[in-house]
Amino acid sequence: SSSDRTEAQKTIAVVAHRIADKNRQAESVLAVLPSVKETVARCSLLNVLGRIGDNSALPVLTAALNEENVDIQTAAIRALADWPTPEPAAELLKVAESSENKVHRILALRGFVRLLGLPSDRPAGETIEMYIKAMSLAPDAGEKKKVLSGLSNTKSLAAMQMAADYLDDESLFVEAGTAVINIAGGIYTDYPEQVADKLDRIIKTTKSDSLRQQAQELINNIEQGNAGRQEN
Repeated sequence: SSSDRTEAQKTIAVVAHRIADKNRQAESVLAVLPSVKETVARCSLLNVLGRIGDNSALPVLTAALNEENVDIQTAAIRALADWPTPEPAAELLKVAESSENKVHRILALRGFVRLLGLPSDRPAGETIEMYIKAMSLAPDAGEKKKVLSGLSNTKSLAAMQMAADYLDDESLFVEAGTAVINIAGGIYTDYPEQVADKLDRIIKTTKSDSLRQQAQELINNIEQGNAGRQEN
């Protein structure tokens, strides 16, 4: 059954994680994969590689994206989407941009957005460009909301400005407002004027008491900070 397979995958992944050498964790799975032809078994092994998250498996998972079998492609996308580091982001973006399979495009887009939120030494400006790309690929409001949710964890002025651009879209206002407030909480001491401007806009236009209250609390913090600086 599928639940039995999932338990087996978890067990193999746990055993693999006990191998001290990180680079060898996926070795046993990679060794048997070429000899496994049956689709369900191949998909299970690809899922295990995703759970292990060892970069030595990335070339095999990337190659699986181009196999003819749709189930194997799906398993590879899911494995890359669950990766513990941002390395597969570019491969997922390619799928999100060019796959003819709508489910694959959405799975890859969600995975891409998830990987954007992982710790990375990528420049902040590059991260925003990737979120802009994700927003352009999101096919509907539901997927755009997921992108804004990811963006809300990026604490930069550019991220706040990007989120604020969607305050005019009624279907996205709550998520955009939430993102602006989340980002503002991390940057208001560095950019008090720009943050106050966006928060004021939320206070004047939101129908949500919760968003209005959160925005007002941050504005109060900014004003207290300004008063403290003037006293000094």
